[in-house]
Amino acid sequence: MSSSTLRSPWSRRLHGHLSLARISNSPTVVSNVLAGAALAGGGGPALLPLAAAMVLFYTAGMYLNDLLDLGVDRRERPERPLPSGLIPLGEAWAVAVGLFILGGLLLLLAGGAAFVSGLLLVALIVFYDAWHKTNPLSPVVMAATRAMVYVTAAAAFLPHLTAPLLVWAGLLALYVTGLTYVAKTENRRGTARFWPVVLVLAPAVWALAGGFGWPVWLLALLFAAWVVRSLSFVYGGRRHIGAAVGRLIAGISLLDALALGVAGAWSLLPWAFAAFLLTCWWQGHIKGT
Repeated sequence: MSSSTLRSPWSRRLHGHLSLARISNSPTVVSNVLAGAALAGGGGPALLPLAAAMVLFYTAGMYLNDLLDLGVDRRERPERPLPSGLIPLGEAWAVAVGLFILGGLLLLLAGGAAFVSGLLLVALIVFYDAWHKTNPLSPVVMAATRAMVYVTAAAAFLPHLTAPLLVWAGLLALYVTGLTYVAKTENRRGTARFWPVVLVLAPAVWALAGGFGWPVWLLALLFAAWVVRSLSFVYGGRRHIGAAVGRLIAGISLLDALALGVAGAWSLLPWAFAAFLLTCWWQGHIKGT
């Protein structure tokens, strides 16, 4: 008898909602907010509603993704909470819409610029969820949503975008694009299948070449080591795409730690590492993909 069978109906429904939310990935959104705010010179109590809003938007997007992919999941993943009937469709729609609204209300506390940026982020999330199955550029759109978390967090503290913010938002976008394409190119032959490696290692290369000093270099080497370890599940002898992608997602928080080091926000560094560890732990209980 499986462990899922032994769960109570209440705990099974809770697990279903957590699975729809991809809750294991949420800590990486929090570290995104910390990095984006730090690159803008921001911090303090204002980070709390910002982080909460971004997590709510992310979670709403995950619900919407499963709702719009229901037809595909009924054929390919009937065990998912929606096609299996564990979570009613109306309930999932109510949660998705409610989270988007609540996130928007929280962003109002951060000011008009952050609210407008948040609306653009929501538009990108909806666009991605509605057209990611047949869109060859869907990894780029997904990457843009992560970059917009940096921008939205920074908008709460700065009236305009700065060069460091744009650089690291771009590096985050390259990384997310690369990790998404890793799975798509895994079955190709020749050197073409290795090109996403350039994207996921770009933040480390930039940090090592930017003359930021040895503390940042150590963070860059740690980040690069984790990326290489993650990619070993794709390009090594034992291929396990799910393990590689899950680890690369957790690595987003290490990238955020690197950005925090560049910004000189050393007091926030432990929180980024905590987000990384929590994501790794949580992925052992709730799948992040």
